[in-house]
Amino acid sequence: MPKITIRAGQWEEDRNRIRVRIWRESEIEPFVDIVLGEWRQRLYREMPAMTLWFIAEENGVVSPPKTFRKDYHNDYNPFLYDLVGECEG
Repeated sequence: MPKITIRAGQWEEDRNRIRVRIWRESEIEPFVDIVLGEWRQRLYREMPAMTLWFIAEENGVVSPPKTFRKDYHNDYNPFLYDLVGECEG
């Protein structure tokens, strides 16, 4: 089974919004690329891992990761990071 990568972080066009992307290991483009709506964004702020787990499950990921790590963009801004989770597809 291919490895699945889930990445969520601030949307480049509007830093107040969260963008979620999900890739399969062998693909270049993500098969899920969404910007969260108001309700999901509120849920993400309260429970990020659970929200990403539900989004992955909705989009066909059989066993989504339950833990995510912080992937920092640079050392100078500790508040600018993505949450990244990996699992088997």
